[in-house]
Amino acid sequence: MGRMVQTATDSKLGDNLLTLRGVQWILGTKDDPYALLLRAASDDPRELGRRIRERGPLSFSHAMAWVTASYELGAEVLADPRLSPRHPDDRVTGEAEPDGDAEPMPWDIPVLRKVLPLDDAFVTLDRAEYDRLGRRAEPVIAGALERRRQEIADFHRERVRRLPDEFDLMTGFARDTSAAVLCDLLGLPAERRERFTALCAGAAGTLDATLCPPRLTAARELLASLAGMRELLGETIESGRKTPGEGLAGELLRAPAGEGPRPGDALAVCVLLAVVGADTAANLVCEAIASLLDHPEQWKLLRDDPALAPAAVEETLRYAPPIRLHRLYTQEDVELAGQRIEAGQELVVVAEAANRDPEAHGDPDGFDITRRPVRHLTFPAGSPAAIVASFARAQAVAAVAAVAAELPDLRRAGDVLRRLRSPATAAVLRLPVRTG
Repeated sequence: MGRMVQTATDSKLGDNLLTLRGVQWILGTKDDPYALLLRAASDDPRELGRRIRERGPLSFSHAMAWVTASYELGAEVLADPRLSPRHPDDRVTGEAEPDGDAEPMPWDIPVLRKVLPLDDAFVTLDRAEYDRLGRRAEPVIAGALERRRQEIADFHRERVRRLPDEFDLMTGFARDTSAAVLCDLLGLPAERRERFTALCAGAAGTLDATLCPPRLTAARELLASLAGMRELLGETIESGRKTPGEGLAGELLRAPAGEGPRPGDALAVCVLLAVVGADTAANLVCEAIASLLDHPEQWKLLRDDPALAPAAVEETLRYAPPIRLHRLYTQEDVELAGQRIEAGQELVVVAEAANRDPEAHGDPDGFDITRRPVRHLTFPAGSPAAIVASFARAQAVAAVAAVAAELPDLRRAGDVLRRLRSPATAAVLRLPVRTG
């Protein structure tokens, strides 16, 4: 889990990001549904997902990626050890790549993962690393959440009671509560919490930046936030080595590791929770409540039976997932759905569309919190999403239950505003609601 130093000048970085964005825009003009989904403009992502599915179980996009919106094939791909979030060429770690300030040839197109390396975020590890981290961390995270379950529920009820009659669900509730719960879970000292919350906000576009080039100012903020988060959590973990604390960071250091602990394990898990988990949880809260409000009969079911909150969250993970795309690379030549795919090629599972595949789900476009079973591809094993799944679920369940209990007359007060250039998350920026 080595690091790559980002040394590109603003001019160089800005030029490369602009070039990549221009290429994405041009590819979208070919009416390629995945290229349109990737450039994350004004197109309806659910309609694009349907069009991808119409192309067959596996199709090749002008964006130089194999793409599937099939639930069956998507599940097969996400479980295949021959595919991984890390490109096979990126396995060598340690030394940073040369800056490459020399002028490229006119036909050279930069690669986003090289232009904007996100090593500080731990979002492009090998599948085996995520599996290993998950086996070590999941029991610790689940146990910590269970011990705090009533405390988290009470915290959300108290926060909801103090909300005004009209507020923004994301900025006035979901984002701050996710960060606050994570602060407690990680065992951050009081003097580090304000900075942690700010860094969470600055790192919120991490998953999207692996697929869609951000603007230069956003890229610099993202890189600075990731470096700051790694430093802050590294200091917290180092303090825990000297004086064991009660937070998750300390528990991860003390957790038994059958395969042998590695020096960066606790840091990797904590950073993933901060830069992926906080954003995923906040978006899941907003998507769940928005979906419930848009389906009054389901909102009434939840208000009448608060025990349905976990089911409402699980149906949201299928219907409007907070992580909508999973990008993998073939580690060797493979054959899938009758297609031979060479090593190093990109394969994308459009999870949101696969979650609505009519071959796998009855009434796939319906939102039903009594649906059983609920099957989705939102948190696949061997991915960064798997590491944050328990936290995102627990946070969303507590928030949804609190809102349903305390604000039964809640309704929308305006349209949802989503973050620009967010093909992986379609992240909520604003969601105005009112109680009366």
